[in-house]
Amino acid sequence: MIEEDEMALICKLIMKSGPEVEKIYRLEKDEYVIGRELINDLIISDPEISRRHARIFKKNDRYFLEDLNSTNGTFYSGKRIGKPVQLKNGDLINLGQSIVFEFVMEEIGDLTAVEKEVEKKVEKQEGTKEIKKASAEDKSAPVKPIEKAEKPVRTGKKSDAPFGIEKLRNTPTWLIVLIIVLLFLIVFCVLPMLIVEWTNQWCNFFGTFFNQIQPGVCP
Repeated sequence: MIEEDEMALICKLIMKSGPEVEKIYRLEKDEYVIGRELINDLIISDPEISRRHARIFKKNDRYFLEDLNSTNGTFYSGKRIGKPVQLKNGDLINLGQSIVFEFVMEEIGDLTAVEKEVEKKVEKQEGTKEIKKASAEDKSAPVKPIEKAEKPVRTGKKSDAPFGIEKLRNTPTWLIVLIIVLLFLIVFCVLPMLIVEWTNQWCNFFGTFFNQIQPGVCP
């Protein structure tokens, strides 16, 4: 917890009129230069603002406002200033006619203690996010299906089949048909003719046919 007697003072500028209304500029350095140039500490893109328009500086734990010879002037409490003036809580600062800042001073608890409290809250939030993220990842993790045992692939062969049958099964169909036709011709044509030739039975079986071709060949 933060003790009440541990107080710290922070100062800031709040834009009340201009390109970024309600934007807060916290004063953490001893000097801030305000103007249009990009090298300035507080950059305001407005044609009424000079390149180096004004500066706010810290001295003896107090902040002062000083005009840097700007064209359209720096105003404090409605009056144009020519020398540094001390700023108090709630003061209005006009840069030209269109830019208005409010100077705010706030007393808060010790900055170190405040920062520790903020860090604790951030760590707690990050821890909660990590837990939620891990839980979400566990829920979204895909469930791996149980792999089924692979069925043995049938090759269409039997390991115990005789070698001749296996070889015959692998023979092309057209070759088998050709072999059958040749066997048919040999058994029913060639062999009978050879038998007739060996036994000289041509006239007994085909006498009439030969006599018609050449009479008197077969008695």
